[in-house]
Amino acid sequence: MQYKPSIERTALAILLGLLIALLVVVTTLPAFPVDETRYLTVAWEMRASGNWALPTLNFEPYSHKPPLLFWLINLLWSLLGEQVWVARLVGVLSFIAVLILAHRLEGDLAATETAEDERPATSVLLLAGFPVFIAFGFSIMFDMLLTACVVAALLALWHAGRYGDRRAWAAFAISMGAGLLAKGPVALLTLLPVALLGPLWIAPAQRPRWYLKVAAAVAIGGTMVLGWALRAAYLGGPEYAEMIFWKQSAGRIASSFAHARPFWFYIPVLSIFLLPVILWRPLRDGVRKVAAASSPARNFLLAWIIPPFIGLSLISGKQPHYLLPLIPGIAILVALGMRKTEFRPRDRTELIAVAGVSATMVVVLSIVGTSVLPQEGILEAVQHLSLPWAILIAVDIFAAIYLLARSIRGALIGIAIANVIAMMSALAIGRSTIAKLYDLQPMADVLATHAGSPIAAAQKTRGEFGFLARLQSPLIIVPEENIACWLAKTPRSLAIMRTQVDADVPAYRTVYRQPYRANDALLIIESDGKTACTNGDAVPITKGTAEE
Repeated sequence: MQYKPSIERTALAILLGLLIALLVVVTTLPAFPVDETRYLTVAWEMRASGNWALPTLNFEPYSHKPPLLFWLINLLWSLLGEQVWVARLVGVLSFIAVLILAHRLEGDLAATETAEDERPATSVLLLAGFPVFIAFGFSIMFDMLLTACVVAALLALWHAGRYGDRRAWAAFAISMGAGLLAKGPVALLTLLPVALLGPLWIAPAQRPRWYLKVAAAVAIGGTMVLGWALRAAYLGGPEYAEMIFWKQSAGRIASSFAHARPFWFYIPVLSIFLLPVILWRPLRDGVRKVAAASSPARNFLLAWIIPPFIGLSLISGKQPHYLLPLIPGIAILVALGMRKTEFRPRDRTELIAVAGVSATMVVVLSIVGTSVLPQEGILEAVQHLSLPWAILIAVDIFAAIYLLARSIRGALIGIAIANVIAMMSALAIGRSTIAKLYDLQPMADVLATHAGSPIAAAQKTRGEFGFLARLQSPLIIVPEENIACWLAKTPRSLAIMRTQVDADVPAYRTVYRQPYRANDALLIIESDGKTACTNGDAVPITKGTAEE
C-alpha cells in the first residue's frame, strides 16, 4: 500500500508546529546551574566591564572557553534585551543552522540524486528524532554553536575538494576560525582529519597543492583566533596566557583536571545519542550498505566520524556533549544508507512495537516513578506526571508512529514527532518542579535589592548569581568556618551558603532560603549579632572561580 505524500506533508507541518511550541516552552525555563548560569555571567561581566577581549568569571580572568558564545549572547541582548530566553536563541539559531547545512550537505553527497523532490531531508528528520541532540540545541552551551561551525566548514571543504571553488576555501577558513573562537582547538580535532585524508575523497583534479591550500586555510582560521588570544593574553597576564595557550588544550589531553573518564566512555554515550533509530533494521542495513561500497561521500563521512571519535576517546577529559559535532555526520551517513534500503512490512511492525513499549513506559513511570527514578532534575519532574496526562502523551507517541510508519520517510517523521511530544510534555508538566529546584532568579532578586552591600560566598562561586542578580562587583569568597567572623566584622554584609535542605544554621540570621537540586538548600545569611570577632581575627579570602 502506497502511503499518500499529502499525509506526510501534513505530518511535517505538525512537526514544525511542535518544534515551535517546544521553543516557546524552553524559553520559559530558568537558567540551569551551573553551566548555563556560569556562561550567562561571563557574558554579563563582558557587558558590565566593557572589556570584550578578556572573558571573566567573578571578575577574574576566565580561561576555560573562547569568547564567541559570549559575543553572540551580547549581540542578541543588544537587540532584544538582557534576558535568559534571548541568550538561548544562540543555541536555537545554531540548531537551525545545523539542520539547514546538514540537509544541503546530504544533497551534495548524494551525487546520484539531483532532483529536489528526490532529496527527502532524511538527515534532518534523524537529527530531529535524536532526543539528546535536540536537548543540547535549546541550551546555553558551546557545543551546538561549534557543531554549526563544523558542518559549515565541512560543507565548504566538500565543495573545495570536489570543484576547487575559491569561495569554498574562504568559507572553510572562516568557518574553521569561527569554530576555534567557539570552543578552541577541539574544532581542529573534527576538521583536520577530513582535510588531511582528502586524497581519499577529493576529485583527482584537486589533488595538486591540496595540502598547501589546507595549510593556508588553517593559517587564516588560526589568525582569526590568534588575534583575539594575543589581546586577551596581554590583558589577562602570564598565568592566563599559559592557560589559554597550553593548559586548556594539552592539559586536558594528557591529564584532565575535570571530567576524567575511561577510554570506552563514548561508546555507550553514542548509543544513547542515536536512540531510538539505532534499534531499527533499515538504519543498520543502510549503514552496512553505504559502508561496504567505497565512494568519495562515504570516505568523507567516515573521515568526519571515526578519527575524531578515537581522538575524543583518547583525551582524558570527556563529556557527553563533546560528541555533538559528530552527530550530523552520522545522520548524513545513515541518510545515504537509507536511500539504498527498501522498506519492509516487518519494519513497520518493529517500529510499532518500539512505540508501544515507549508509550507503556510513560504510563508506568507516572505510576511508579517516585520509587525507580533518581530524585533529581528533569527525572524528578517526570515523577509529577499525572496518570491522565501520561495516557494522553503515550497515545500521541504511539499514534504518531502507527499512522506514519508506512515508509522510511514517514517513519522518521513519526519518530521526530514522538520525540518532540515527549520532550515538550516533560518540560511543560515538570516546569514547576524544575523551577523549584533550579531557578535561582528569586534568590538573585533578593541579592539585587542589596546592591552595594558586601556579599560573600561560603563556597567557590561558579557564576550562579552574577548575571541573574546583575552584580557589578565580585563576590568575596570566605571559607565557611570563617563566615560568622566575616559577617560580624563587615557592616551591612550578606553571605551565600549551601547546606542540606533540613540543616539548621543557628549561628546566622537567614534572610532568604530556597531548595536547590535534590537534597540541598541555598541561603542568604547575615550576622546574628552575637558572634564575637576581634580585630585580630584573620579572615582568609580566596579566589572566587572554580574549575569547569
